[in-house]
Amino acid sequence: MARINCENRNNRRAVDLSKIRRTAALVLRGLRAAGAEVNIVLVSDRRIRALNRRYLGVDGPTDVIAFQEGPGRPLARAGSGRFLGDIAISSDTAARNARTYGVPFTKEITLLVIHGVLHLLGMEDISAGGRRRMRRKEDEFLQKAERLS
Repeated sequence: MARINCENRNNRRAVDLSKIRRTAALVLRGLRAAGAEVNIVLVSDRRIRALNRRYLGVDGPTDVIAFQEGPGRPLARAGSGRFLGDIAISSDTAARNARTYGVPFTKEITLLVIHGVLHLLGMEDISAGGRRRMRRKEDEFLQKAERLS
């Protein structure tokens, strides 16, 4: 069974942590990593900007950053099990994206959880082919996650 450690460190945005856990577990099960452990932390734009600058060299906020298991993981609080890594999601950026794309905030958060877990499982979105593969998987799991609600 997957172990999803989830925390909301942005007190300005309420999120459903149980839905985040269910979504991450759905992706892990779907990609045969049901026994894995993942940390998911929801943060402010200020915090994700600092993470983005420090670890990726980009001075600005972003919606989601995935840190695969390895040295220098900034959010780690891992327990036992096959640990995949940490996901930081800016709930501030997610709220802006939701308004921009005309989707509910919860749907945007769900998409970002899926996106982050896919990165931890090795999917990339840098190449055109990688973006297409990732988008297909995101759509597949987003549909499944919406049926969970």
